[in-house]
Amino acid sequence: MSRIGEEKIREGWSYSGEVWTDADGRAVVALPAFVRLHREGFDYELMPIGSDCAAHVAEEICEDRFTIAADEPHVKVAWRVTPLRETTSAGGKA
Repeated sequence: MSRIGEEKIREGWSYSGEVWTDADGRAVVALPAFVRLHREGFDYELMPIGSDCAAHVAEEICEDRFTIAADEPHVKVAWRVTPLRETTSAGGKA
């Protein structure tokens, strides 16, 4: 019996930058309009710079933008967004 599974792998390119959060610890990142062509999702990487606080994606990409939230205000956050693509792989015998 062979198994066929689906997995998502990263594309060979990504978008990246840095942004400062506001007084509420939030920042909106605007991306090029063609990101909407990527329908398989995205891998997000966030790293606060000069702070030990935590940062996370508060809102995933929608209408060419996403929102970052940090647990401290006025924090610089480096971000990288990498599109995913779906592949179908055939496994060995089970």
